[in-house]
Amino acid sequence: MKVLFMLGGSFDRRTPSEHLLSAMVEALYRHGHTVHIIQKNTGGPLPSLPAVLEKLGVTTTAVACKAPGKQNFIARYLTDLDYVRKCRKYISKRDGYGAAFVQSTNVAGAAVGLVRKKLGNIPITFNVQDIFPYNAVFSGNLSKSGIPFKILSALQRSGYKKADNIITISEDMKELLISDGVDGEKISVIYNWSYRDEPYDISELDMTETKKMFPDDRFNVVYAGNIGIMQNVDLLIDAAALMRDEDEVLFHIIGDGAYRKKLEGKADELGLTNVKFWNMLGSDLAPSIYANASVNVIPLVKDVYKTALPSKTATCFASGSPIILCVGAESKFARMAENESGCYVVESDDAVGLKNSILSIRQGHDTKKYGEFFAAYMGKTQNSEKYAEMIIKNKI
Repeated sequence: MKVLFMLGGSFDRRTPSEHLLSAMVEALYRHGHTVHIIQKNTGGPLPSLPAVLEKLGVTTTAVACKAPGKQNFIARYLTDLDYVRKCRKYISKRDGYGAAFVQSTNVAGAAVGLVRKKLGNIPITFNVQDIFPYNAVFSGNLSKSGIPFKILSALQRSGYKKADNIITISEDMKELLISDGVDGEKISVIYNWSYRDEPYDISELDMTETKKMFPDDRFNVVYAGNIGIMQNVDLLIDAAALMRDEDEVLFHIIGDGAYRKKLEGKADELGLTNVKFWNMLGSDLAPSIYANASVNVIPLVKDVYKTALPSKTATCFASGSPIILCVGAESKFARMAENESGCYVVESDDAVGLKNSILSIRQGHDTKKYGEFFAAYMGKTQNSEKYAEMIIKNKI
C-alpha cells in the first residue's frame, strides 16, 4: 500500500519529531508499504530526507514555506494555512494512496479536510502531539472565553471529525480531546519514544562533553530543552534561590528560547551563583546529558500537561537518572510514572516541593524501575509498529 505522510513541519531543520517520523516510516516499509512525504521546504541546512529514509526509497515533495520564526501564534497559524493551500496541487487520487497520515498541526481542519477532499474514502490518521488552541490558552496567548478560541477550536474539531483514527501521546491529552467533543472510540494513546528500544547503559555513552559541564563533586540538577513560557523553567530558578546555601547542589539550564534572557536576568537579580546556563547541544548528546545528571527536571506551566508531553520524557527515562516531573499531581501520566517508576511529582508552581524532592533524591534514590517503565511504554520498535498498524487499519 502507498501511504501519504502530510507533515506540518520539515526534515530540513532539526525537530523533536524527526526520529519519531523516521521510525514510523521504517515500520511501514518493514511490512511492505511505501511512503510519499509532503513537507515544508524552509531552506534549512539539512537534506529534505534523512539518509535512512532516502535509502528505503521514500519519496518527498518539499513545498516552499517560510522558516519557523518568532512570530506570534496568529502569524504562525496563517503561515500554516498558506502551506496547506499550497499542498493542494500535490495531492491526487491518481497517485494511488491507500492511507494517509497527517502530522500534528494547528490547522487540523484545513489539513485533514484537504486530504479527505482530495483522496476520498481512505483511512486518515491524525497525530495529536500538542492540542491547539488549548496550548495558547494555557500559555496566556488566548482567552478560553473569547470568540477567537471558539472559532479556532471549532476548526480543530472539524479536523478530528474528518479523521478516521486519532493518535495522541498521553492519557491526559486523550481526556482533554474527549472533553472537547472528540469521539473517544477514535483515539489511541501511543507514547513517544527515544532513539532506541533499550535503556541506555552509561558505560556505552560518550561523556566527554557532559563531564566538562557537570562537576563530579556537585549534585547536578539539570533542565535541558527549549526555554519558553510553556516550559516553566522559572521553577528551577525559584528552587535554586531556596537552595542557595546548599553548597553541593548546582542547577544547570541547557538550551535556548525566547525566555532565556529573562531567566538569566532573574538569576542575576537574585545573585544566584548556583545556576549555570549552557547553550543548546546537539540531540545526539541528549542521552549523555540526561544520564550524567544527578536528577533531571521536567517542568511545565500549570495545566499544560493536558495538551502536551515533552518530547525528551522518553530519553530521560531511558537514561536511568532520577526524574522530577513538575507538572501537577492531577496528571494521569505523572501518577502512573510515579507509581510504576518511582519518579517524583510536584505541582507546576511548587518551588518548595521541587527543593524537597531534590533533597530526597540527594539522600539516595532507587532508579532500577526507570528502565522497566521505559521498556514497557516507550520502546521505539513496539510503538512505531503500533503507529504503522493504526495508519493502515480500516475505518472504525
